[in-house]
Amino acid sequence: MAPPRGSGGSKVATLLSLLNPLTWRERLELDTRSFLIMLKGALPPTIVIAIYQSSAIADITTTIGYLSALISVLSQALTPRAKFMRIMFFDLLSTCVSASLCCLAVFCAVRAREHNTPAGASESVRNGFSSDACAVSAVWFIFMIWIANTIRAWRPMELQDPMVAFSIFCCVTITRGGMFTTLSEGLSFIARLLKGFMLGFAIATGVSLLILPITSRGHVFDDVKAYVAQIDTVLQSQISFVKGTSEVWTGSQGLLKRIRTARSMRDMENNPSSDLESKQKRLTASITKLNALHGKLQSDLLYSTDEIAWGKLSAEDVNKIGSLLRSILLPLSGMAMLPEVLDMIVKNEGTHHNSLGSRDNEEESVKDSEMQKVAQTLHDRLVDSSRLVTVGLQYVLLAFGLVKRKKIEKQCLGNSDEEAAGDILSPLQPDFALRFEKEMRQYFSHRKDLTKDLASLEAFASEKSNDVTSPDDTRAVTTDPDVKQEFFLILYMGHLQDTLLMATLDLIQFADGKIEDGTMKQSRLILPKLNTIRRWLSLGSEKDLKTAPDRRQSSHVDPSSVFAQTEANNFPDPEHLPPANWFEKGSLALHYLSHFIRSEQSVFGFRVAAAAFSVGILAYLRQTQEFFIHQRCIWAMIVIVIGMNPTSGQTMFGFVARIVATAVSLVLSLIVWYIVDQKTPGVIVFLYLANVFEYYFYVKAPQYFGASIIAIVTLNVIVRKLGVEVATSNGQPYYPIYLFGPYKLAAVAAGCAISFFWVVFPYPITAKSTLRKTVGRGLFVLAKFYSCMHTIIELWLTGELGETEDVRSASYTLERSRHKVFKEEMLLLNSLRMHSHFSTFEPPIGGKFPKPTYDQIISQIQRMLTSMALMAHTTQNLDALTTSDASSQDQGENDDDKWVSRLASIALQSSGFKSHKITSLLCHLSASVLNSQPLPPYLSTGDSFPLARELQRIDEELLSIRHVQDPAFSAFVCLEVLRSVVSFTLDDLLRSVKSLVGELSFDFHIQHAAESQRLMSEANTQDD
Repeated sequence: MAPPRGSGGSKVATLLSLLNPLTWRERLELDTRSFLIMLKGALPPTIVIAIYQSSAIADITTTIGYLSALISVLSQALTPRAKFMRIMFFDLLSTCVSASLCCLAVFCAVRAREHNTPAGASESVRNGFSSDACAVSAVWFIFMIWIANTIRAWRPMELQDPMVAFSIFCCVTITRGGMFTTLSEGLSFIARLLKGFMLGFAIATGVSLLILPITSRGHVFDDVKAYVAQIDTVLQSQISFVKGTSEVWTGSQGLLKRIRTARSMRDMENNPSSDLESKQKRLTASITKLNALHGKLQSDLLYSTDEIAWGKLSAEDVNKIGSLLRSILLPLSGMAMLPEVLDMIVKNEGTHHNSLGSRDNEEESVKDSEMQKVAQTLHDRLVDSSRLVTVGLQYVLLAFGLVKRKKIEKQCLGNSDEEAAGDILSPLQPDFALRFEKEMRQYFSHRKDLTKDLASLEAFASEKSNDVTSPDDTRAVTTDPDVKQEFFLILYMGHLQDTLLMATLDLIQFADGKIEDGTMKQSRLILPKLNTIRRWLSLGSEKDLKTAPDRRQSSHVDPSSVFAQTEANNFPDPEHLPPANWFEKGSLALHYLSHFIRSEQSVFGFRVAAAAFSVGILAYLRQTQEFFIHQRCIWAMIVIVIGMNPTSGQTMFGFVARIVATAVSLVLSLIVWYIVDQKTPGVIVFLYLANVFEYYFYVKAPQYFGASIIAIVTLNVIVRKLGVEVATSNGQPYYPIYLFGPYKLAAVAAGCAISFFWVVFPYPITAKSTLRKTVGRGLFVLAKFYSCMHTIIELWLTGELGETEDVRSASYTLERSRHKVFKEEMLLLNSLRMHSHFSTFEPPIGGKFPKPTYDQIISQIQRMLTSMALMAHTTQNLDALTTSDASSQDQGENDDDKWVSRLASIALQSSGFKSHKITSLLCHLSASVLNSQPLPPYLSTGDSFPLARELQRIDEELLSIRHVQDPAFSAFVCLEVLRSVVSFTLDDLLRSVKSLVGELSFDFHIQHAAESQRLMSEANTQDD
């Protein structure tokens, strides 16, 4: 049978598309900048290998020259300039300190050899094996590796690479400490090694600063452009989702069917091909990407203030831009929670429907009409606000010079037909800020149209009773008011859109201010401030708690452990009263020392020392000392120091990844060596190309950072000019490349296996147990954040919050505390996701790990954190929103003041508002998960819209739709919706935690006893 018509053409087209370089670039996400960074990253090791072909360089370090290539890779030449210089400073400091301590260790070892050598001993005895010198060297080795890796775990973000360099230096030196017969011999070796390290540092510094310079400021500006583009993507995804939701709401279907269809948004297995489902996924993915961009922006901002730069915007200006963008992110995050809010409405709708029974067709028709109004109103206002935000952010990019004017003009020419139809706002218009503010006020003024368009949507719908038995019986008039949640949804989304527009206006006005004061006219030299330099050297700053995870944290120490010891310092010590006399105060040093030794950081450092010593002990025994030197076992120690992981899941992942990476490097090294017939110039050229290939994974797959480093370093130790005589001068045999490569692969495998053993022995540190403990810690930090947020709302209601700019106000203090706790929680969430990922690499010993439950808890914590942060942001920014809207509400000012004061008096007298039930519940959940103990019984999460129901019970006029123009009213509704989202999420969180740890209850035993008694009575009856 002939093939289908056109099938051959489609196959040819597919083949041509695969051969198209543009297709491969898109699949590999290989843009021009990434390719240039790969070319830059491959330079330092290749330059080191190339200059070692000169005898003048090779004779300096002789057999330890390969470490220069290793150090040039570990120096991180691809990091931004400020971060690189900071790390390089500590690299140099740590290397010099390590060299000094090694000098002391060699001195002790040589003195031990001389002390225990008889005066008249022969030369062979004096130069032979000395157990005393080896024992002293071993003690120094364990001590230095333990201290270095403890410090690395204490400050992983700054001291990761410096402590690795420290450890490598002492590993190479002290394993030879027992072989040095004279002090001059040992000091000569240390000097050669130090020169090799400095050579690697120097080449990495030259490449970083002179070739394709990368600055944190440049990254910040790239982040801002990507940020603006992603905001537009989020808004378009939001519009698409609202439009899809309106089709569900307004379709020709009954209420129960509509509820089931809406619930399919949550149940991805019921209807995987749903269009609404795909739109929700797109919305979730877009806001997730925006959050990742925000984290990267905050990370780059941390180092941008440390740079000496030539530009227009100062460090304070750049930080201000980051703060203003954060004010835009929060309302966008709240708007992106629309699926969760709809889920809450569906739950309440289904519960209320089940409680009332079947509705008639007329009531369903009225409901559909109301929902149609809601959907149309949501869509129209979202389209208008999105257009304003997009145009405003384009103007900001143009004002800061981040986008060319011609690009904006092309976009405007593309929309020339639409612009001809009316006076549409354009970023090219003069006095843009005034025009934007005018259109924003017009948008605000349209709130009065909601009163007539949504007249049927009062806050509550009361069940009227026709049978009034007594005029004093108020219960006969209103029974069980049902919240009109669609009304709350409209005001919730509207308030967030108003806040988004105000945040955009603030950014526009800031950009105009920089133009007016002459900042954007010319570039100038920008120097860091003195306090910035002090912080740069002190390692102690709140900014260390950045929200973005360091790219190397996935393969090294846990960033959340930074808070393990500091968290308890804020509360009393249950084992000690405060010191009262000089003896108790003086003994605090012993108290701190004991805490340091038993800390997580110290345990990690000791495990690294034990793992490294498992290989290093071969250098201190008579029978294996020559084997250690001949077979280059030092490489296994270097692998352990570079890639030791804190949990078994990470170690298992690293074990496989590093062996695969080393195997790839082995294949590449054989190709590089033999494809040019071992000719040195050709080997160097192909070595550079192989480095470019391996740096692709370094740049594009940071989760494989550890494996990439091992692969790159392994590849670059194959070519160096020594000759057989020089290479074997220290007792090492010469191996050809086809044997030397497999030796390296075996060393990597041995190092990874030893690392895994010391993670498991004497007791395993699993990603599963670490995940559980971090979840408990994260729940406690979430309770602290909720308590802080609740205090902000309480002070807002009493009018004691004050201005954020006033350093003496409660608002300023609470905002600083809130931001600190928020950053702490974000860092813990990053750690949770990391440990959840690595838990999949651990064997299910004793049963499978409930990873889906933990993943649900992580997402629930994230949702609650976003809701709480938005609640605090809503109250602290209400004054600015009220002031901007005052011109359109002068006539109702007295009524609005009366409404706010009435709300405050009722809220502050409410028992539910003062109960702090959520804080207590989160603390209960934290303690149960952290200690693996069951939950106490009868825990409750509260009802939805609690304060709104209290207001309706006391004064139903307070929630009338006629207050819709008051920003305080919409802010209150926004708070109630977010509070309800927190309540529903907390209910899901309670169920998730209960499934993990259980609940303290004797109901089962009582039921079992009753069942046993019933069975016994039935048996007695049958016997009778």
